[in-house]
Amino acid sequence: MFFRNLWHETFLWHFIKLIKLYRFNKVNQTKICSYYASLSAKYGKEVLISKDSYIAGNVEIGDYSYVNTNSYLENCVIGKFCSISSGVYISPWEHNLSLKTTHPIGYDEETKKRVRKKVEIGNDVLISLNCIILEGVKIGNGAVIGAGSVVTKDVFPYEVVAGVPAKHLRFRFEKEIREKIEHLKWWDWDINRIKANLEYLQNKTEYVNEGRKI
Repeated sequence: MFFRNLWHETFLWHFIKLIKLYRFNKVNQTKICSYYASLSAKYGKEVLISKDSYIAGNVEIGDYSYVNTNSYLENCVIGKFCSISSGVYISPWEHNLSLKTTHPIGYDEETKKRVRKKVEIGNDVLISLNCIILEGVKIGNGAVIGAGSVVTKDVFPYEVVAGVPAKHLRFRFEKEIREKIEHLKWWDWDINRIKANLEYLQNKTEYVNEGRKI
Protein backbone atom coordinates (compact mmCIF):
# COMPACT_ATOMS: atom_id res chain seq x y z
CA MET A 1 0.00 0.00 0.00
CA PHE A 2 2.83 2.40 0.90
CA PHE A 3 4.59 1.93 -2.44
CA ARG A 4 1.31 2.18 -4.34
CA ASN A 5 0.53 5.54 -2.68
CA LEU A 6 4.09 6.73 -3.28
CA TRP A 7 3.79 5.80 -6.97
CA HIS A 8 0.50 7.68 -7.29
CA GLU A 9 1.93 10.77 -5.56
CA THR A 10 5.01 10.73 -7.75
CA PHE A 11 2.96 10.29 -10.92
CA LEU A 12 0.64 13.13 -9.88
CA TRP A 13 3.59 15.44 -9.12
CA HIS A 14 5.16 14.76 -12.53
CA PHE A 15 1.83 15.23 -14.30
CA ILE A 16 1.16 18.58 -12.62
CA LYS A 17 4.74 19.74 -13.30
CA LEU A 18 4.40 18.71 -16.95
CA ILE A 19 1.28 20.85 -17.35
CA LYS A 20 3.04 23.81 -15.71
CA LEU A 21 6.06 23.41 -18.00
CA TYR A 22 3.86 23.24 -21.08
CA ARG A 23 2.07 26.45 -20.16
CA PHE A 24 5.28 28.22 -19.15
CA ASN A 25 7.05 27.30 -22.39
CA LYS A 26 4.11 28.38 -24.51
CA VAL A 27 3.87 31.79 -22.85
CA ASN A 28 7.61 32.50 -22.56
CA GLN A 29 8.93 30.95 -25.81
CA THR A 30 11.25 28.63 -23.88
CA LYS A 31 12.07 24.93 -24.00
CA ILE A 32 12.22 23.90 -20.34
CA CYS A 33 12.27 20.08 -20.31
CA SER A 34 13.40 19.43 -16.74
CA TYR A 35 11.00 18.90 -13.85
CA TYR A 36 13.73 20.33 -11.60
CA ALA A 37 14.01 23.71 -13.30
CA SER A 38 12.48 26.45 -11.17
CA LEU A 39 9.87 28.50 -12.98
CA SER A 40 10.85 31.40 -10.70
CA ALA A 41 14.19 31.67 -12.52
CA LYS A 42 14.50 34.20 -15.35
CA TYR A 43 14.72 32.61 -18.81
CA GLY A 44 15.31 34.42 -22.09
CA LYS A 45 13.76 33.58 -25.44
CA GLU A 46 14.36 30.04 -26.76
CA VAL A 47 16.34 28.96 -23.70
CA LEU A 48 16.63 25.15 -23.55
CA ILE A 49 16.94 23.26 -20.27
CA SER A 50 17.37 19.53 -20.86
CA LYS A 51 15.90 16.85 -18.60
CA ASP A 52 17.15 16.26 -15.06
CA SER A 53 19.01 19.57 -14.84
CA TYR A 54 18.40 21.59 -11.68
CA ILE A 55 17.91 25.35 -12.09
CA ALA A 56 17.46 27.35 -8.87
CA GLY A 57 15.11 30.29 -8.60
CA ASN A 58 18.02 32.76 -8.28
CA VAL A 59 19.32 32.04 -11.79
CA GLU A 60 19.06 34.23 -14.91
CA ILE A 61 19.71 32.78 -18.38
CA GLY A 62 19.84 34.88 -21.55
CA ASP A 63 18.28 34.31 -24.98
CA TYR A 64 19.14 31.12 -26.91
CA SER A 65 21.43 29.69 -24.22
CA TYR A 66 21.07 26.01 -23.38
CA VAL A 67 21.86 23.62 -20.53
CA ASN A 68 22.37 19.92 -21.22
CA THR A 69 21.30 17.06 -18.94
CA ASN A 70 22.17 16.56 -15.27
CA SER A 71 23.64 19.99 -14.60
CA TYR A 72 23.13 22.04 -11.44
CA LEU A 73 22.89 25.83 -11.61
CA GLU A 74 22.28 28.25 -8.78
CA ASN A 75 23.17 31.82 -7.82
CA CYS A 76 24.31 32.87 -11.30
CA VAL A 77 23.64 35.18 -14.24
CA ILE A 78 24.25 33.72 -17.71
CA GLY A 79 24.33 35.68 -20.96
CA LYS A 80 22.96 34.93 -24.41
CA PHE A 81 23.97 32.06 -26.74
CA CYS A 82 25.85 30.16 -24.02
CA SER A 83 26.49 26.41 -24.35
CA ILE A 84 26.49 24.58 -21.02
CA SER A 85 27.24 20.88 -21.21
CA SER A 86 26.12 17.97 -19.03
CA GLY A 87 27.34 17.51 -15.48
CA VAL A 88 28.14 21.19 -14.93
CA TYR A 89 27.87 22.67 -11.43
CA ILE A 90 27.70 26.44 -11.13
CA SER A 91 28.06 28.15 -7.74
CA PRO A 92 27.59 25.17 -5.42
CA TRP A 93 27.61 25.98 -1.70
CA GLU A 94 31.18 26.03 -0.35
CA HIS A 95 32.06 24.77 3.12
CA ASN A 96 33.96 27.00 5.56
CA LEU A 97 37.39 25.40 5.99
CA SER A 98 38.42 27.85 8.72
CA LEU A 99 36.00 26.35 11.26
CA LYS A 100 36.94 23.39 13.44
CA THR A 101 34.24 21.40 11.64
CA THR A 102 33.19 21.65 8.00
CA HIS A 103 29.81 20.09 8.84
CA PRO A 104 26.78 22.41 8.78
CA ILE A 105 26.26 21.73 12.49
CA GLY A 106 28.96 24.33 13.05
CA TYR A 107 27.12 27.06 11.13
CA ASP A 108 25.44 29.84 13.08
CA GLU A 109 22.48 31.88 11.82
CA GLU A 110 24.79 34.57 10.40
CA THR A 111 26.63 31.99 8.30
CA LYS A 112 23.38 30.50 7.01
CA LYS A 113 22.14 33.96 5.93
CA ARG A 114 25.41 34.92 4.24
CA VAL A 115 24.87 36.75 0.94
CA ARG A 116 26.75 34.78 -1.69
CA LYS A 117 28.49 36.45 -4.62
CA LYS A 118 26.86 35.53 -7.92
CA VAL A 119 28.68 33.83 -10.75
CA GLU A 120 28.55 36.07 -13.83
CA ILE A 121 28.88 34.43 -17.23
CA GLY A 122 29.02 36.51 -20.41
CA ASN A 123 27.63 35.78 -23.86
CA ASP A 124 28.62 32.96 -26.24
CA VAL A 125 30.48 31.08 -23.49
CA LEU A 126 31.16 27.34 -23.81
CA ILE A 127 31.32 25.35 -20.57
CA SER A 128 32.29 21.78 -21.36
CA LEU A 129 31.39 18.50 -19.64
CA ASN A 130 31.64 18.06 -15.87
CA CYS A 131 32.93 21.52 -14.95
CA ILE A 132 32.57 23.27 -11.61
CA ILE A 133 32.36 27.07 -11.46
CA LEU A 134 32.89 28.39 -7.94
CA GLU A 135 31.07 31.25 -6.24
CA GLY A 136 31.77 34.81 -7.41
CA VAL A 137 33.68 33.88 -10.58
CA LYS A 138 33.23 36.10 -13.65
CA ILE A 139 33.61 34.59 -17.13
CA GLY A 140 33.96 36.92 -20.10
CA ASN A 141 32.26 36.78 -23.49
CA GLY A 142 33.34 33.99 -25.83
CA ALA A 143 35.39 32.13 -23.21
CA VAL A 144 35.82 28.35 -23.29
CA ILE A 145 36.07 26.13 -20.19
CA GLY A 146 37.66 22.75 -20.88
CA ALA A 147 36.00 19.51 -19.75
CA GLY A 148 36.43 18.55 -16.11
CA SER A 149 37.75 21.94 -15.04
CA VAL A 150 37.30 23.61 -11.65
CA VAL A 151 37.16 27.37 -12.19
CA THR A 152 38.28 29.28 -9.10
CA LYS A 153 39.09 32.70 -10.59
CA ASP A 154 37.88 35.06 -13.31
CA VAL A 155 38.25 34.18 -16.99
CA PHE A 156 38.98 36.83 -19.63
CA PRO A 157 36.85 37.25 -22.79
CA TYR A 158 37.77 34.65 -25.43
CA GLU A 159 40.20 32.93 -23.07
CA VAL A 160 40.49 29.13 -23.10
CA VAL A 161 41.10 27.60 -19.67
CA ALA A 162 41.23 24.03 -18.39
CA GLY A 163 42.42 21.95 -15.46
CA VAL A 164 42.04 21.65 -11.70
CA PRO A 165 42.23 24.45 -10.88
CA ALA A 166 41.57 25.90 -14.33
CA LYS A 167 44.56 27.67 -15.90
CA HIS A 168 45.12 29.76 -19.03
CA LEU A 169 45.82 27.74 -22.18
CA ARG A 170 45.45 30.36 -24.87
CA PHE A 171 43.18 32.99 -26.34
CA ARG A 172 40.87 31.94 -29.15
CA PHE A 173 41.84 34.90 -31.35
CA GLU A 174 44.42 37.64 -31.61
CA LYS A 175 43.73 40.75 -29.53
CA GLU A 176 42.55 42.80 -32.53
CA ILE A 177 39.93 40.21 -33.49
CA ARG A 178 38.75 39.81 -29.87
CA GLU A 179 38.24 43.55 -29.57
CA LYS A 180 36.33 43.71 -32.86
CA ILE A 181 33.91 40.95 -31.83
CA GLU A 182 33.41 42.53 -28.41
CA HIS A 183 32.65 45.85 -30.09
CA LEU A 184 30.28 44.18 -32.54
CA LYS A 185 28.19 42.46 -29.82
CA TRP A 186 26.52 40.21 -32.37
CA TRP A 187 24.60 38.41 -29.60
CA ASP A 188 22.47 41.53 -29.16
CA TRP A 189 21.41 41.57 -32.81
CA ASP A 190 17.96 40.59 -33.95
CA ILE A 191 17.88 36.85 -34.76
CA ASN A 192 17.20 37.55 -38.44
CA ARG A 193 20.32 39.70 -38.67
CA ILE A 194 22.33 36.96 -36.96
CA LYS A 195 21.12 34.38 -39.47
CA ALA A 196 21.95 36.76 -42.31
CA ASN A 197 25.53 36.91 -41.01
CA LEU A 198 26.24 33.24 -40.37
CA GLU A 199 29.11 33.29 -42.85
CA TYR A 200 30.79 35.95 -40.73
CA LEU A 201 30.32 33.87 -37.57
CA GLN A 202 31.60 30.79 -39.43
CA ASN A 203 34.80 32.61 -40.47
CA LYS A 204 33.86 32.41 -44.15
CA THR A 205 33.94 36.19 -44.55
CA GLU A 206 34.99 39.32 -42.67
CA TYR A 207 31.99 41.26 -43.96
CA VAL A 208 28.56 41.70 -42.44
CA ASN A 209 25.39 41.77 -44.53
CA GLU A 210 25.57 45.57 -45.01
CA GLY A 211 28.66 44.94 -47.10
CA ARG A 212 31.12 46.80 -44.88
CA LYS A 213 34.16 45.12 -43.42
CA ILE A 214 34.24 44.60 -39.64
